[in-house]
Amino acid sequence: MLAGCGHSAPRQIHARGTPVLRAIYRDGTHHLLVALADGPHGLPPGDCAAPLLIDDASDGVRQITHAEAVDWMKRMQLSGAVRGTCP
Repeated sequence: MLAGCGHSAPRQIHARGTPVLRAIYRDGTHHLLVALADGPHGLPPGDCAAPLLIDDASDGVRQITHAEAVDWMKRMQLSGAVRGTCP
C-alpha cells in the first residue's frame, strides 16, 4: 500500500505546479531554505523559488539572491529535503 502511495504522489504534484525539491541547510546560527529543480523542468520564476535565510537568534527571515545562497551553502550542512511544487 505504501508503494502505491509513493508512486502516485509525483504525478499529482506535477499536475498542480512546477516540481521542486525544497532543501534546508544549517550551520550554528542560520538555516537556509532553497528550492532546487526537481527533474528537467528548471526552477520557476518568482518568489516561490527564492532562497530564504533564517537567523536562529532572532527568528528573522530574509530573501537572498541565488548567488548569496550558493555562498551560504558552501559553509552549511544539508539538513533535509522534501519534494514540493511552485505554482
